[in-house]
Amino acid sequence: MNTKDFAENFIKAEEEIWHKGNYKPLEALEHKDVYYHLTPLQPDAKGFEAHKQQILGYRMGFSSIKQEWNYLAGDGNVFALSYKARYVSNGKLPEFPPAGKAISADGMWLFQLKDGKIIEAWEKGSGSITD
Repeated sequence: MNTKDFAENFIKAEEEIWHKGNYKPLEALEHKDVYYHLTPLQPDAKGFEAHKQQILGYRMGFSSIKQEWNYLAGDGNVFALSYKARYVSNGKLPEFPPAGKAISADGMWLFQLKDGKIIEAWEKGSGSITD
């Protein structure tokens, strides 16, 4: 599978876990030892289970989740995606704004594949409170 097709499968898997709580498509794309290097507001996630729990925890802390992923480039075992998102806090996560406040985020992700699965990913972005 080429990197663009893989990236499109990743985007679909993200939609499944964020909007439906279905983590199986994402698990199929991640190496068991996957390592996500995340922004300062989020601790790094080491291993699929840690990544899954992190996403599920954030799903409990936000409503009106809107994400936009776009494929930027890829070659060999690496690819890059841009990312824009908007979430509304429900006040359940102490590190985020109180209930009703919207958070906008945008950035870029770089992914490395090993044996046809994501082994490592780096996020670079920023966020702001919009409401």
